[in-house]
Amino acid sequence: MKMADFSVTELDSGIDFSNLPYWDVVIVGAGPAGLAASLTTVHRGLTTLVVEAKSRPGGQPQFLYADKKIVDVSGFPDGITGEELSARVFRQAGDALVQFRFNEELVAIEETDQVAKDDPLKRLVTNDGGYLCRKVIIACGLLHYPRKLSVLDQLSSKKVYYKIPKIGDYEENQVAVVGGGDSAMDAALMVLQRNGRVDMVIREEVPLGKADTLARIRHLGGNIHISSEITAAKFHGDKIVLTLSDGSNVECDLAIVQIGFLSAKDTFQRLDLRLNQDGSIAIDPYYETSRGGIFAVGDIHGDIKLITVAWTEGIQAAIYAFKEITSPYWLNEKRLRDQKITMIGEKITQAAQSQTLAKRKRT
Repeated sequence: MKMADFSVTELDSGIDFSNLPYWDVVIVGAGPAGLAASLTTVHRGLTTLVVEAKSRPGGQPQFLYADKKIVDVSGFPDGITGEELSARVFRQAGDALVQFRFNEELVAIEETDQVAKDDPLKRLVTNDGGYLCRKVIIACGLLHYPRKLSVLDQLSSKKVYYKIPKIGDYEENQVAVVGGGDSAMDAALMVLQRNGRVDMVIREEVPLGKADTLARIRHLGGNIHISSEITAAKFHGDKIVLTLSDGSNVECDLAIVQIGFLSAKDTFQRLDLRLNQDGSIAIDPYYETSRGGIFAVGDIHGDIKLITVAWTEGIQAAIYAFKEITSPYWLNEKRLRDQKITMIGEKITQAAQSQTLAKRKRT
């Protein structure tokens, strides 16, 4: 029976993290993938720093679904909210001595001429400093910033939300939800389940979100405005009055906008990484990017993923980073072996195709 490749290693609680000459691993992003990666590296005895652009950890579960019950995470048979799940994992990482820097956004990752234990060091630069490290794991998400709606932004009001507000902000209120995807429908459903009233403004003729969720919204009394956009917005007393493209008006206490996100492609291009056609980061089978020693996990290399998938990728990339640090030749040897296997498979496939083609010609 094959045993695990490590035993949990506790870092010395007396380490002066403020005076480390370098970090073993710096992780960008404190969402599910980044937190899972940090637990994996720190439990293997690697000094680990997590840099997060926002003011608190959690990623999408915290910022988009703080009050929503997540029911597909193992170990929570009654479900768990995004806020509670984020708080639990963050506490676990902190107890293991993962270090965090919040309100710091990734700017660049520079190569240096410094070496530590035969490993060339990189310098991760943020808007507030720089950190020398041996490996970098990027887990900041493909979609950084919510897409804004200018017609509502001109109100300059705190009653316009681009993430799901806390329960007390919309309970028993009249709420306009803008957008037709799953996030917008989840927001509408949460309002209705807490005795609020909802008008959904959906630009598409066919909403992009789940049909059964839309049916539940209708069943609970939500008003759905299909093929509609907001053309004007103004205050009438404490209420927001929205004028829709069909000329009708919708009055609400607050508006929740869920119309997608801006791509982080510009940030990725600054890092000089090879990108996929959709602007996401290209990776190899070991989650390593086109720059050696820099790994990428989670949404940043493709579609938005389930929390458990992001966790898995964070753990796997962290193990590969650990292997590169403790066994420098291990990953390269594994890559060469896998490439040979792939080449053999391709030759077998080509030979089979040639034989099939030859048979067809003879018949």
